[in-house]
Amino acid sequence: MAIQIRGNGITVSDEVREFAEQRVTRLDRLVPKIDERKLELRHNHTRSGPDTVTAQVTVQTGRTLLRAEESDPDVKLAIDRAVDKLVGQVRKVHSKRSRRSNGGDSVRLAETLAPDHVIEEASSTSDFDDIDDGDEAIGAVVRTKRFVLKPMDVDEAIERMELLGHDFFLFQSTDEQTFCVVYRRRGGDYGLLVPDRG
Repeated sequence: MAIQIRGNGITVSDEVREFAEQRVTRLDRLVPKIDERKLELRHNHTRSGPDTVTAQVTVQTGRTLLRAEESDPDVKLAIDRAVDKLVGQVRKVHSKRSRRSNGGDSVRLAETLAPDHVIEEASSTSDFDDIDDGDEAIGAVVRTKRFVLKPMDVDEAIERMELLGHDFFLFQSTDEQTFCVVYRRRGGDYGLLVPDRG
């Protein structure tokens, strides 16, 4: 299946298109039944230093959405790093599930990425890069993310958080019947925030 490539402030050459096709096919061995592949390339003008290109790779499989983005002055390197990030996240979650499966049959990746999963975005670029440490007022909200909430247990929430590469994850808990936040603690363990209605 061909990849859909969109350039935002950048011209997509045949060479870049071919390179992106080759890189994204790495995911075929890890993710079952990919329905759609997209690559968005955005030109970023920087005040100091060279301009960069942000590559955002999105893969749709059933109702599962995997997304990662990376920035680099070299467009090919940005694409390469974004795809590597997706591959690494999928492998990381798959190996954690395999280790927790009590020595039985290893858990298939298809179960890790069940059709109801919506994996939003993993990004190494920070939305807070422009915030100064001075006494200036805090800026406005510059990004809003919307995502589908599906009731899940704590283990599944941890897997989603690890797949996204985030340090915290908001979810609707099947155990607590409320919205909770799971987070990674400094020692490598996890914490759980549960609202107290009392």
